[in-house]
Amino acid sequence: MKIFIGYEEKYPESYEVCKASIERYGDHDIHPLRKPLLQEQGIYSRTFQGESTDFAFTRFLVPYLSNYKGYSLFCDGDFLWRSDPSELSKYIAMFMTVSVVKHPKLVTNTFTKMDGKTNRPYPRKYWSSLMLFNNSACKTLTPEYVNEAPAGALHGFEWANKIGNIPATYNHMIGYYNMLNPKAVHFTDGGPWLEDYRDQPYAEEWINLHESLNS
Repeated sequence: MKIFIGYEEKYPESYEVCKASIERYGDHDIHPLRKPLLQEQGIYSRTFQGESTDFAFTRFLVPYLSNYKGYSLFCDGDFLWRSDPSELSKYIAMFMTVSVVKHPKLVTNTFTKMDGKTNRPYPRKYWSSLMLFNNSACKTLTPEYVNEAPAGALHGFEWANKIGNIPATYNHMIGYYNMLNPKAVHFTDGGPWLEDYRDQPYAEEWINLHESLNS
């Protein structure tokens, strides 16, 4: 499976652990979404608008980067996979533009998350943190559209004709869900690479994997 992972230049260890957690389950075609490289290549030129991550909008370039062929998976860099992402193939449907975990309205008030960045509520919040793209159905997502469309149009999925469902166990958001043995953990508001987030659920598992990469 072709997998794109959001890359935060300030916290490369987040990407490395996410990637390693996937590689525990087999070979995958994994690509980091590095904003500076996409800018150098002239693919990404969107003006910074205070977004909280480097991959806030670059994620929507995945179909373009896949030549609008086949299916590609995107996940935020703060994921820890506890299962093989290829399991998501069972949720592929040719008539769907994209499939996601359709989180309910989990955030109702503006608050601060990691690094003191503001976390604002909006419709379909967090849906874009895990996306299984039917690339040929996503030709609206050209670099021009991604660079110029309003944030709400992108994260609100105005570009998608039909949105499929992925079970929430593949996007277990720490602090929002309380599942038994989730398939993938999402350190939504801050992960174990930050000192203040080392006591949350699954942090020890993340830390152990990170230490194994450096041993």
